[in-house]
Amino acid sequence: MTECDQEHKPEPGTINYPQLSDLIFNNTSNNSFNKVLGELKRSTLSIPNRLRSIKQDANFVSEVASAYGLPLVANERCGSWYISPEQKKQSAYFKSTDGHMAQWSFSLRRLNLQVLDTIGQFDG
Repeated sequence: MTECDQEHKPEPGTINYPQLSDLIFNNTSNNSFNKVLGELKRSTLSIPNRLRSIKQDANFVSEVASAYGLPLVANERCGSWYISPEQKKQSAYFKSTDGHMAQWSFSLRRLNLQVLDTIGQFDG
């Protein structure tokens, strides 16, 4: 038995911890791993997968609105497809500031005053 072989054989009653060589991917493994990750990402971006995701989100929105007895107000910028036309009480135009740190300004161009009546009818 060589000295290298003895390093990987645990003594009786000891824990066999992974060796550094077990934890680091070689270049071939790393390329395969990256390839698999790339393929997974591409598959999630496929049109059927995106449509399935929209359908699941739309079902969730509908279930929550029904459970709480609330009206659905669609964001016409990016969310009207989540609500069936029969369920849509109103529309609003809201621009998200996601990804824009410390952007707290109030837009006078998108007041969405038409939503105030709905908010009042359903206690905010």
